[in-house]
Amino acid sequence: MKRLILNIALLVTILLITVVLTFSEYLNNQEREITVADKYIKRSRETDIYLIVDENKNTYKITDLFFKFNSTDLYNELEKGNTYIVKTSGFRIKILSQYPNINEIEKVEN
Repeated sequence: MKRLILNIALLVTILLITVVLTFSEYLNNQEREITVADKYIKRSRETDIYLIVDENKNTYKITDLFFKFNSTDLYNELEKGNTYIVKTSGFRIKILSQYPNINEIEKVEN
C-alpha cells in the first residue's frame, strides 16, 4: 500500500513539473530596455532557436508560441548595437537552458 502511495505521489509530482515547465513560457511577462550585444542561431536537430544577448550578458530567445508565428521576423529586425524595448515572457532556468522569450520589440530612437 505504501509503495502504491509513493508511486502515485511520484507520478503527480512529475505531472506537476511537466505542466509548470510547459506553461512557464506564458508566465512572467515583462517589458525591458536592452541593447543588443550579439545574436546567433542555435541549431538543434530540426529546430532553430534564435538567441539574443544584451549588453548585460542576459540571454533571450525568440521562438514561436501559441498564436505567435513571427520569430524569424523579430530576429531579423534586431540589430547589434541598437537599443530596443522588448516584451518578454518566461523564465531563465539555467539547469534546463531555458531563456525568457522575446514576443514584441520596439526600437528606441537615439
